[in-house]
Amino acid sequence: MRRYLLPETGNFYKVNMHSHSTLSDGQQTPEELKELYTAKGYSAIAYTEHGKLHDLTHLNDDKFIAITSYEIDFLDKAKTPFCFYRENPRQHAHMEAVHMNLYARDPHNVTPIELKDLKAEFTVENFNEAVRRAREAGFFVIYNHPHWSMNAYPLYTNLQGVQGLEIVNGASHRASDMDYTPHVYDEMINAGQRLICVGGDDNHNPSHFFQAWTVMKAEELTHEALIGAMDAGNCYASTGPEIYELYLDEEDGEMKVTIRTSPAVGIYCSTATRRRYRKLMDENGNALLTEATFRIDPEDFCFRISVKDERGDHANTRMFFLDEIKA
Repeated sequence: MRRYLLPETGNFYKVNMHSHSTLSDGQQTPEELKELYTAKGYSAIAYTEHGKLHDLTHLNDDKFIAITSYEIDFLDKAKTPFCFYRENPRQHAHMEAVHMNLYARDPHNVTPIELKDLKAEFTVENFNEAVRRAREAGFFVIYNHPHWSMNAYPLYTNLQGVQGLEIVNGASHRASDMDYTPHVYDEMINAGQRLICVGGDDNHNPSHFFQAWTVMKAEELTHEALIGAMDAGNCYASTGPEIYELYLDEEDGEMKVTIRTSPAVGIYCSTATRRRYRKLMDENGNALLTEATFRIDPEDFCFRISVKDERGDHANTRMFFLDEIKA
């Protein structure tokens, strides 16, 4: 029996899930971003302006969708662990933060959730309440750039209700080589959360463009279909490699997952256990990979696949749970 983990039918759409324009602190207008990104093969941009929602559906056409969305933030103004002086002119730069992107299910929804009462204290309880309010108001919630935010294990493993992690943030990863965070994703999964993973540029200026993106598979290019792809987990995050096909075969009680990709130097399968699988190009570097098949043990509980190309760029699937697949 074959089950497609990325739908067998439909189209792949390249999406920048994290973007800032002149409507907040970006340098380009929404129209300019549309022009620049569509020229690079993107089908959609989530305009995640800080604190405010904008209905940009007038930009939509048969080749482009503006995803209605925005970014919320919390700052720990009482805790500055690297601030060694009482009067530090750059104290703001030392504050721990929590940022989340909220994607509206209704593209015409321009009503932000209420946060004023929650910003008084930097607590996981308040973050989780913000997530609850967001989901109740019809938003899909992604937790952003944990390394840039100076977040640690006790914080992100206790988040509740977030639906995805920004596994790579293009702008901050380009600057630091640290905001590609698959370890955070795995730690959140191991803490009991079930999440998709996405990539986004977090672009504020041209130096941030085209660094990280999310590929969604959907039957059509509409706002509803893209949000639906997120709901179903029909997407993957990438900084380069492409995934063309992903499916699980089960025969006589044995499960095998197969992936077909753009040329890669390594394809890796991680599980909930210590079992890890890999397929590497030959030792002479003469044969790049374009597919791999891995056996999945029922005790693995869940698995995800990452692809690494010659440049060191990665693509990451979400974690697939065996109980969900069988259901």
